Amino acid sequence: VLLREVQALTLRRGAYTTARRTPAVPQLQCTGGTAGCSRVPEVVQCYNKGWDGYDVQWQCKADLENAYRFGQIEVSCEGYDYPDDPYILRGSCSLLFRLELTAEGERKVKNSGSFDYGFYQSRKDYSDSSTGAIVVIVLLVLAFGVYKLFLGNQQPQQSFGDSGGFAWPFWQRQQAPPPPGFKSSFT
Repeated sequence: VLLREVQALTLRRGAYTTARRTPAVPQLQCTGGTAGCSRVPEVVQCYNKGWDGYDVQWQCKADLENAYRFGQIEVSCEGYDYPDDPYILRGSCSLLFRLELTAEGERKVKNSGSFDYGFYQSRKDYSDSSTGAIVVIVLLVLAFGVYKLFLGNQQPQQSFGDSGGFAWPFWQRQQAPPPPGFKSSFT
């Protein structure tokens, strides 16, 4: 079939493309977006809106809730004899798409704090993960400080300045008193 003459494509979730030269792939492939991929539609119809001299320009529609819309879309079809063949294998087309939130969907997310229609992947994922990393680092530094303060100084310290070169036996060395609040029963 000549690709430019294809007027409409009907693509279904869970169905695979017809394949001749390459492996079959799912007809609908979500690649992310602000709404995530939890709401892949059952059926998508793509319409040929014209030829730009290089490729067909497609407009794709599906029965989506008002909170969702298609973002970037790409219709891909297998060339019959070679990759850029203007003739394609019938049934070999698939749609790669991003699912985005509409203004209504973003308002719902902002008001509820989470998206109640399914999985919502926030645009702030990177800042959330860096905040988590900072919290972990701070906790590790605090744990190390507690360790050094209470458990790190278990060895008696030697003082050579006032001994005149003479080392006292370990049972006669003076130790500093424990810090305030320190209970020797916990060592």
